[in-house]
Amino acid sequence: MTVLDATVEYEHIRRFDARLTERGTPDWFIYLRAAEAGFDGIVTRDWHQSVQGEEMVALSVTSITIITWRKPIEDPVVEWGQLLAYMPLVRRLIQEQPRSVILLPTPHLDAKALRTAEAALGAMARDQGVSVTQVRREAREAIERELARRSREDLWRRYLAPRRRPPQRRR
Repeated sequence: MTVLDATVEYEHIRRFDARLTERGTPDWFIYLRAAEAGFDGIVTRDWHQSVQGEEMVALSVTSITIITWRKPIEDPVVEWGQLLAYMPLVRRLIQEQPRSVILLPTPHLDAKALRTAEAALGAMARDQGVSVTQVRREAREAIERELARRSREDLWRRYLAPRRRPPQRRR
C-alpha cells in the first residue's frame, strides 16, 4: 500500500512476530514489543483495550498510538479502506499526540446519504435562483462543447442528444 502513502508502512503482527498472536499474550506486551521495534502505532479491532489499566499504563510509557474503531466492523475490506482513508489524519494525530487511542468512526450509509441527480439539479437551481430547465440546458451545452472539443460527439449522440420518437403509423 505504499503507493497511497510512501511514508506509512503496514506490517501484520504475524509477520512481525508470530509468537505475539499466541493465546495468553497480553495486549500491553504487544505495545512494549511494538515500541521496542520502533512502530508508531498499532491497529486493533479490540477497542476494549482503551479501557484496560495495564494497556493504558504500557501505552503511557511508550510512544505508541492505538488505532481502533468505535464499533467493530465485520468487513475487513471496509476496515482496510477506512484505515487508508483516515491515515493522513491519523498520521497527524500520532505526531501531535503520541501515546493515545484513536477511535475511528463506524462507516455507514443510510437514506440521508442518497441524493438523486434530479434532486441535486433542483438544489443547484434553487441556489442560483434559476429554473431547473436553465441549469440543465447550460450543463448540457457545456458537455456538448467539451465533447466536440475532444471529437467525441458519439457520446453526445449516444447519451445526451434529444431522443426522437419514431413516427406513428396512421391507421
